[in-house]
Amino acid sequence: MKPKPYYLQIFAGALLLATILLTWFGYQAISEWRLSTRLVADRRSVEALYLLSTAVTRDMRGVQTQVLPQLNLLGSHAEPYELGDEVANAFARFPYPESFFSWRIETSGKNSLYVFNRTDRQPPWYEGDATPGEFPTTLVQNPPALAPIEAVLEQQAALHLRFIVFETEINGRPYQVVGRPVYLAPSHPALQGVVGFTVNLTWAREHYFTELMAELSRVIEVRNSVALEIFDENGSMVSSNRAHPELEADAGTPARERKFPLMFFDPVLRAAEPGNTLPVRYWTAHARAFQDESMLAAASGARRTFILISFAAVVAAIALVLTVRATRSAAALATMKSEFVSTVTHELKTPISSIRLASETLALGRFRSAETVREYAAILLNEVARLSFSVDNLLTISRIQDIECLYTFESLDPGALLEDALNNFQPRLKELGFDVNVDIPAPLPAVRADRTAITQVMENLLDNAIRYSNGIRQLAISASVKDKAVSLRIADKGRGIPADEAPHVFERFFRGRNVLPGGTGLGLAIVQRVMKDHHGEARLSSNGGSGTVAEILLPIAMDAGTPR
Repeated sequence: MKPKPYYLQIFAGALLLATILLTWFGYQAISEWRLSTRLVADRRSVEALYLLSTAVTRDMRGVQTQVLPQLNLLGSHAEPYELGDEVANAFARFPYPESFFSWRIETSGKNSLYVFNRTDRQPPWYEGDATPGEFPTTLVQNPPALAPIEAVLEQQAALHLRFIVFETEINGRPYQVVGRPVYLAPSHPALQGVVGFTVNLTWAREHYFTELMAELSRVIEVRNSVALEIFDENGSMVSSNRAHPELEADAGTPARERKFPLMFFDPVLRAAEPGNTLPVRYWTAHARAFQDESMLAAASGARRTFILISFAAVVAAIALVLTVRATRSAAALATMKSEFVSTVTHELKTPISSIRLASETLALGRFRSAETVREYAAILLNEVARLSFSVDNLLTISRIQDIECLYTFESLDPGALLEDALNNFQPRLKELGFDVNVDIPAPLPAVRADRTAITQVMENLLDNAIRYSNGIRQLAISASVKDKAVSLRIADKGRGIPADEAPHVFERFFRGRNVLPGGTGLGLAIVQRVMKDHHGEARLSSNGGSGTVAEILLPIAMDAGTPR
């Protein structure tokens, strides 16, 4: 059953839509893959930034919130040098305090400042020799370099503040000073002294944040996946964990940042500082995902997957086109075969019926004279010739598909070939009343050809000329020499060939719109193939409604002489 054209169109449209959807879904899947990878990287950046900012802010206020209260309790009833245990522990836990101090109001009325320094990192303002004690600290009393801070401590302690915070310079270097007043008793607010610590801001900028970030990177294992950086208030980089500076961050992942004040104490204490003269510097913690191996592998995998999906879609589209073309060709071929079988059946059945009718008439003796017998005999000969012509065409089209087919080539007179074919059609031409004009000059150069094949070619051309004469029964048959070939021409005054059908007339089974009933659509296909095998050429020229000229060109034999 032949599929209807619109079924094929619907099928092709559905497959094309499926191909487009496949490509679109593939693109969406790859995009979601990349997006999920970036979201994971962004989440990793957010978590790392949170840990960094939390660690920095908690560590920076750790001494003020955890160590100073302990020193305050000890300072209320112990001698200053007895603070060494707590100071040593504080130095071990927190790297940023450069010194701890205890400023005391002596009973003699003279104030004393006791300073605990690290033995492994002496302050830049200390010019004396470090004398290690029992603990890894050194104790210095009333160092001249710290004399200016005593006045500030005494002035702010008189305000009965819980904490004293200020910034100052010691030997040209910026310091933050954080102290906690020590009172005689909770019920007796008489000032006994101040315990506190100093932070060298220059050292903190150069060492503290780098060491803290390195420790944090080891804990959360982000060195190769997240870029952690700290910038000062001017936008200059202070510290970074980027082991490979040439490794670029992922442009598709947003940078995350958090600001924090550069204060080694609880920022709330600044509100209680008199006059709010303490400067505030907001630094920035910055985090962004690296294009590490996992992200690069994910991006590369996404690209490869999309390329494969696109390639599969293209292959599917090509397969779709070829499938549709093959389906249409198969449908057209099935139609042509069906029409061919029907036509051949008709072509064979018609002469057989005529032969049977004439034979029955003769067998039953239904004739009255010898003239009647001759008429029936002529009918039999005509129908047998017609039947033989159809059978020969069928055998020829079957034979010329065999590439091992061999022709019997010999030197032949082209004029004699044309006359032989014309003689075979004389009864039919005479019966139909054709006016035949023959112009065959003699002698013609011999051609090398297969007699049977060329005779069949001429018979097919004569059959078409007779069949499509369109009532004007005139034929012009001629031969001539053209360059290195002999031209054999048959011209009729029939209906001609439409211009749009002319390129297809040599195709097997092709039949035009206005053909008459009968015929197999194989005649001109046989002509074309035989002439190709003879290295010749077949031509048709026609103007619709004014006749057709059929011409074959046979190459002249190389040893042409007197034809046989």
